[in-house]
Amino acid sequence: MSAGLVIAIGTAVLLMMAIFIIIFVAYYQHKQSQQRLALKEMQERHRQELMAATFHGQEAERRRLAQDLHDDIGTMLSVAKLTLNQLERQLTPETPPSHQARKTRQLLDDTLKNVRRISRDLVPTTLERFGLLASLEELVSNASNDLVDVRLERPETLPPLTSAVEIMIYRIVQELVSNAIKHSGAGSIVIQLFPAQKEIRLNVFDDGRGFDLDEVLQNKQRGLGIRNIESRLSVVDGHVTFDVAPGRGSHIYVQVPLENAKLVPLLT
Repeated sequence: MSAGLVIAIGTAVLLMMAIFIIIFVAYYQHKQSQQRLALKEMQERHRQELMAATFHGQEAERRRLAQDLHDDIGTMLSVAKLTLNQLERQLTPETPPSHQARKTRQLLDDTLKNVRRISRDLVPTTLERFGLLASLEELVSNASNDLVDVRLERPETLPPLTSAVEIMIYRIVQELVSNAIKHSGAGSIVIQLFPAQKEIRLNVFDDGRGFDLDEVLQNKQRGLGIRNIESRLSVVDGHVTFDVAPGRGSHIYVQVPLENAKLVPLLT
């Protein structure tokens, strides 16, 4: 065998070995990439399941508190009011304690209203009985007053949503409206809710004084509401955009993918 042939065979063997090594390394890197991707997907699913479980627990605790307020404190206040009414009927207008009795009855009336309001905010019964649109109409009606006008623009119907997603959207609207009233001094708030292609879109506009998003997020107390909104949306791969700045009204855009929203389990 000639030297040239030996060199050619040796070169061919080395070339094949090099090709094999390259293929092996590429295959190994591909498998590593697949494993990293699978691990990332598993971690993301775990995070979403954990967030869903957290919000499930929060809603369950809200129900328990609302039930306690309604059944225990509300009942006790109602009994106290009845007792006071009986006492007041035994007093004449000329009797000095009668004025104090009227003041006490008014205080009880105000307390009962507050208990009912807190109970309703914790668990909106309209949402459970009549659905998201009716509960938002009620929220808008309760939030509107002489100082602020809250308006809801919505379709006649929405695509089917799980109760968990309806609660999520309701809580987001509740948070955004509350922030606009308490912190921005808004005189007008517009809520837009509508389906678009494969998602539900929620827009909330106000004419308040606005805010610095970075500054608010650095404040643990004020930024908690915004982080809660982002956390709720992350469960369904939703998204929120804050078009805000100091000195002007706020525009907030929320997107909830319908495909992922259907996978969120019912809260029982």
